Amino acid sequence: MKGYIKKVIACFVFCTLLLPSFNITAEAAAVANPTWYVEEPVIFHGEAKPYDFYGAKDPTIVYYGGKYHVFYTGANQGGGWQMLYTSATTISGLKNAPRTYMSSIGESYFCAPQVFYYEPSSLWYLVYQDGTYGAAYATTSNIADPYSWSGPKSFGISGNMGWDYFIVCDNTYAYMYNTPSDGSGNLYVRRTTLSNFPKGWGAPSVAIRDSFEGAHVYKSLADGQYYMVIEDMKDGRYYELWTSTSAGGPWSQVAEKWAYRGNLSYKGSKWTTHVSHGEIIRSGYNQKMEINDINRVDFLIQGTTNISVAYQQINWDLGLIKNYSDGTQVECENMTLAGQYAGKISSPFQGVALYANDDLCKYTQYFANNNHSFSIRACSNNANTATVALKIGGVTVGTFYIAGSTPAIYTLNNITHGTGNQEIQLVVTGDIGQWDAYLDYLLIR
Repeated sequence: MKGYIKKVIACFVFCTLLLPSFNITAEAAAVANPTWYVEEPVIFHGEAKPYDFYGAKDPTIVYYGGKYHVFYTGANQGGGWQMLYTSATTISGLKNAPRTYMSSIGESYFCAPQVFYYEPSSLWYLVYQDGTYGAAYATTSNIADPYSWSGPKSFGISGNMGWDYFIVCDNTYAYMYNTPSDGSGNLYVRRTTLSNFPKGWGAPSVAIRDSFEGAHVYKSLADGQYYMVIEDMKDGRYYELWTSTSAGGPWSQVAEKWAYRGNLSYKGSKWTTHVSHGEIIRSGYNQKMEINDINRVDFLIQGTTNISVAYQQINWDLGLIKNYSDGTQVECENMTLAGQYAGKISSPFQGVALYANDDLCKYTQYFANNNHSFSIRACSNNANTATVALKIGGVTVGTFYIAGSTPAIYTLNNITHGTGNQEIQLVVTGDIGQWDAYLDYLLIR
């Protein structure tokens, strides 16, 4: 093999998008005990007094029309719970965005919202618990106008009612999950057809047992599985993770403690030691509750360091936790090498050696968005310039020109490509002898 067989380093990828946008197919199966990176809170209690005097909690969030729209619960001094709204173009921008009391559907008790766009009727739905119907909803055609909501309206359900109503739809049914108020530890689910929604719900049945509240169900596009996150409190406040092939179950537990105090890593202040009622930022905003990958989520939670006071008086704030690191790299040695002379080398740095025309390294990546910048760290044995083609889904979308034997970073900006699962290839063009290019990593922004 042209002298000496050489040792591979591989190329990998990291993405810093507004929304989580991709992951490697091999990593799609849910990680039971990930590290969670805790960012600084962005919505604090006491910013919309008197409604949130004690706590800002129970967030629901969608990205639509260039903004993050957040609805959440405020805990007041009189024992009531009311909903508020805020929006900003970035997550960090939520810190300074105005807070609005949802006066158009205001009651002394209305809280724990879930928001989504129901495509069959072209309306936004806000699902919540209230003092009028128990399980209520409001609708609007304009999510950006907090005064435009019409409600409360009743789902017309009965039996095993309580709190934390959450709806997820597939192509046939809408499923409603909720925790009953009987202290049983059960989680209930009922369903109706999309054509009958929001009415026509069947009888509730037990979805899982021995848990607590705040169940949410999402479909992960990376592996096609459904995942349920549900809050429990056997060791402070934390989240369990369950999985199913169906939005309605049956459910198998992946982890009792998927997100809890024991796997939190703080980027800044230690503002929470509990992982409590939150929502994962979705890849879309419709009724299907889709996320890109369960192993790469931005989870907007309520957090605090003290739950030993009366529940109404707990000082909850809202902030993101992520089960992936902004510095994560997947290396070329973890990719597949192909070509007659693709080999592994140890000098001048550990990396993938591609020797000849059409030698390549490749892997499969999930993309939710179709435009990224790609960078590689590489060097060349070519006295002039080695070229490395970037192929996505079999199509060449750009070419890196690698000049010099010193490792350097080369970038292709604003590359348009396909979405979904795509095969990424880095292919050497040319054949100059001992080796054409060493590839160290691929960075995707």
